[in-house]
Amino acid sequence: MIDLASPFLKALLKHATNPVVIFKIKPVLVVVEHNDAYQALITCVGGKSESYNIDIIPDLLSDDERTTLIKTVQNVSELKTRQSLTVHPIYSNSPHVKWELEFSPVLQSNRPVEYLICSLKEIPVNENDLEHILLELSESEMRFRGFFEQAPLGMCVLRGPELITEYANDNILKLWGKSRKEVIGISLEDARPEFQTQQALVKRVKDIFKNKQTLTINELKLSTLVSDGYFIALYEPLKNDKNEVTSILLIIKDITEQVNFKKELLKAKDILKIAMDASEMGSWNIDLSNKQVLLSERAQQIYEIEHNRLDIEEAKSMICQEDMGHLTRGIIRALHNRDAFNIEYQINLKGVNEKRKWIRTAGKAYYNEDGTAIYIAGAILDITEHKQDEIRKNDFISMVSHELKTPLTSLSAYVQLLQYKSKQTDNVFSAQILDKINIQMKKMSIMIDGFLNVSLLESGKILLNKTNFNLTALVKTIAEETRMVSPSHFIQVLGPEELIVHADMEKIGSVVNNLIGNALKYSRKESLIAIKCEIQDDYAVVSVEDEGLGIRENDLPRLFDRFYRVESPDTKTIAGFGVGLYICAEVIERHNGKIWVESKVGKGSIFYFSLPFSTEQ
Repeated sequence: MIDLASPFLKALLKHATNPVVIFKIKPVLVVVEHNDAYQALITCVGGKSESYNIDIIPDLLSDDERTTLIKTVQNVSELKTRQSLTVHPIYSNSPHVKWELEFSPVLQSNRPVEYLICSLKEIPVNENDLEHILLELSESEMRFRGFFEQAPLGMCVLRGPELITEYANDNILKLWGKSRKEVIGISLEDARPEFQTQQALVKRVKDIFKNKQTLTINELKLSTLVSDGYFIALYEPLKNDKNEVTSILLIIKDITEQVNFKKELLKAKDILKIAMDASEMGSWNIDLSNKQVLLSERAQQIYEIEHNRLDIEEAKSMICQEDMGHLTRGIIRALHNRDAFNIEYQINLKGVNEKRKWIRTAGKAYYNEDGTAIYIAGAILDITEHKQDEIRKNDFISMVSHELKTPLTSLSAYVQLLQYKSKQTDNVFSAQILDKINIQMKKMSIMIDGFLNVSLLESGKILLNKTNFNLTALVKTIAEETRMVSPSHFIQVLGPEELIVHADMEKIGSVVNNLIGNALKYSRKESLIAIKCEIQDDYAVVSVEDEGLGIRENDLPRLFDRFYRVESPDTKTIAGFGVGLYICAEVIERHNGKIWVESKVGKGSIFYFSLPFSTEQ
């Protein structure tokens, strides 16, 4: 290891006529010793000798020579050989000189090179060398101008505290609405009178010449001759070799569109907040990484808790056990399909007076670039009062339906008795009238059953009595009964003789009745109604096809909603309350099946439902 404090070493350095410097290689190239000649050289270019690394010399060179210098230093340390290099410094106290640099490794036995000795010699350049240097400087300036002009941002250089515009590219001239002739060589305040109203900004820019600090202004609002807008402005100080700020590089970007979008976003957020406040809705967010639920103020009020964060297990503990299953299934299905969900469930409130609330929540999962769900966000609404009203309404409908069925049953018995008497007396007119009365009574009975089923479905009181039965035989029986009541249509049943399913036969029968009844109502007389029973994979599938009016495409998504009816001039005279298909959908869903429709206006419709084959068969 070199003894840097050695008197012999110091004497050698002191008596060397050329600049000499010793560099230590690791961890970085840094000056560890030098002579007075090197001190004078560094001082003349505005530097200091202490703690100066090798970069002081590369900074004085052109780009090409800087690269060559760094490569030479690496070769000397790796190959352990002496190498020389001639360069042309940009800054020097002598304007027309070149430097001859000689790098020598300090070798120690069986050890890597730790130190380099560099000697430097200044040599006047001849005319040919001077032309070469000037050409390089010219090319360097051309590269700078090319970058400056082609930069996608607005750029200009402001010289001195007077802020004289020295350079300006096309983008900033376009932004200012000025030509080069109108700004180059003129102070910023004179060239752009609008800056006279921005004295606070002008002062901050001029202060850069004193504090030497970069100034960045986000969302700077400025008015130009072209337009008003918002900008990001960067004022970067440009320093000379004495670390003095001589000019300022201004880089400016028009962000008016982004700021306006941000304002519209905030406006939409405010409108959403007003709407949620007016509807008494709350919001929530589940962070799937830490299993934390974040609640809005209104959501806290709904849950009647004082803190806005819940552990997901704590939130689950508040959900009524009987609703946990369908809530979990709904969210899992939405995650799988990457779709939104809308679910109603009950919660148990903690406290002295424990009570239940009905909640409706709607939400959606959001994913990262890898397709992993990162959080679920949504809205929450207290529907307890609405749900209680629905329960009272369903109870009322159920009660009225039962009360109506009692006299209807008696009336049906009287009609059957009169039919029997009319056959005995051969009273044809009375028999025809009684047949029509019987048909209308059946329609009324179906309507009352529909309302009764709706109330049972919505109150959750409907139960499935599942047994094994032949689905094809059930469909054929219903089709035969329908032919007797409505002989105006041709009803065809196709399918295997035996198709055993495990389901509630009575309720599946009501589904088939509803679908055939709809086909009768919405198709012309003497048209064909084709019913098919078939096996598709693990499902028994029934389809009912008619040659009727068909359904518009925009009506299809809501066709199975409660009380929804297709409104058109052709359907105004057709009776119905829009509960039949809703009941069908609910019954099939409770059997874990599917129901859907295909239709073309003017050509007819095909209604399908499927039932899964059960292992209990």
